[in-house]
Amino acid sequence: MALSPDGRQLWVTEFSRNLLHRITLADAVTVAPFGTAIAYSFVGPAPDSIRTDSAGNVYVALFGQGRVMIFSPGGIPIGQILLPRRGEGHNLICTSLAIRPGTDEVYIVASDGDRGLGAHIFRARGYAKALALYSHAA
Repeated sequence: MALSPDGRQLWVTEFSRNLLHRITLADAVTVAPFGTAIAYSFVGPAPDSIRTDSAGNVYVALFGQGRVMIFSPGGIPIGQILLPRRGEGHNLICTSLAIRPGTDEVYIVASDGDRGLGAHIFRARGYAKALALYSHAA
């Protein structure tokens, strides 16, 4: 799950059904009327980890695809980050990601499974800076 910067949208991935859900909140605990939607239906292996940046963009790591898809605050695909050697069948088990606070640096955790390259943490540039950590928010 990931929350938008303004706290009005909750984003959730559903691994088993390959879905990205957008839930609009009326307040901190109430879903707005007509506030749920399937923003995106993935093809192929499933969505896993999810994060938002300070502009409200949504980053989704795709398990089994070696990439991270990036969506606009409205849920429209606007980009992707492809992991090295993905085209050769390596680094496909992309399970988690984080955006370093105060920067636009996206860190992506991936494993090569039994393909021989082990596990790695990759760094790429995102579209906006990370949100402040809750523990560091003013």
